[in-house]
Amino acid sequence: MKSAWAFWSGVSSKVWDLMRFIRFIFTFVGLWTCALALLALVLDGVRSIAANEVVMKSLGATWFEIDTASLNLTQAVIQRNVHPFLWDPLMQWVLMMPAWLVAALVGLFFIWLGRKRRPKVIRV
Repeated sequence: MKSAWAFWSGVSSKVWDLMRFIRFIFTFVGLWTCALALLALVLDGVRSIAANEVVMKSLGATWFEIDTASLNLTQAVIQRNVHPFLWDPLMQWVLMMPAWLVAALVGLFFIWLGRKRRPKVIRV
């Protein structure tokens, strides 16, 4: 028969393994999102060079080109089921930002979520 200590130490190691896996997933998603942000920045740079002026494509325009139906569905769901205020000033403001900037911020947020936290030091 296992002792209580052996049981709880096994549970503890499984929890730590799960937390390590979740941190890995957050970091992985964050790095891919930052890579997409870099790709969007390069595409904006190529468009700017071709047009001889600064051209930055907004997130809304990019989303509209990729999948118009999901953009319309997202708008309807947010306005009807969540709150109209969330769509009108907030989401529209985010959709008007450059796509590379939004992707970079989201990627950095996921990388931040996946970081390894330092243990708290209590000083007496």
